[in-house]
Amino acid sequence: MYPIHTTIQKLLAEERFQEAMTLIAELGEKRDQSSVEFLTGMLTETQNTLVRNEVAIALKDIGDNRAVCPLIEALSNADMNRSRGTLLYALEELYYEPYIEIIVAFIGDANLEVRMQSFLLFENAADKLSEQQKQICKETLLKCKSERTNEILDEALALLNN
Repeated sequence: MYPIHTTIQKLLAEERFQEAMTLIAELGEKRDQSSVEFLTGMLTETQNTLVRNEVAIALKDIGDNRAVCPLIEALSNADMNRSRGTLLYALEELYYEPYIEIIVAFIGDANLEVRMQSFLLFENAADKLSEQQKQICKETLLKCKSERTNEILDEALALLNN
C-alpha cells in the first residue's frame, strides 16, 4: 500500500475527515491511476457521505474505467442514496453505456440532482445504444412514469423516439 493510502486510512480512523478528503482530492487532481483500487474500495467501506462523495469525484478526475463497476454497484446500493447524484456525476467521462439500463431508472428518482445527472448520462449515450438497450430503457422509463411522473421522463422518452 502506498504511504498516502495509509495516511488516508489513519485520518479516517481518527475521524479527521476533512484532512482525509483533502488527500483524496489530491489523488484525483494528480490523476493517480495507481489509487483506483484503493479508492473504489473506499466507496463501500466508508459510512461518511462526504468522504464517499469526495472519493467519487476523485475517481471521476482520474478517469479510469476500472471505476465504472464499483460506481454502479455503489449507485445500486440503497444505503448510498445520499451519494447517488455524485456517483452519477462521477460516471460522466467513463464508459458507462453497458450499464445504461441501471442508470436510466434513476431518471424517475425523487431527488432532482439524481434525476438530472442520470438524464445527462442517458442523453449523452442515447445515440450509441443498441436497439435492445433502447427497448429496455423505454420499458424502464415507462415503468418509472407510471409510479411518478416528471418532465425529465418525458424528455428521455422523446430521445428514444427520435
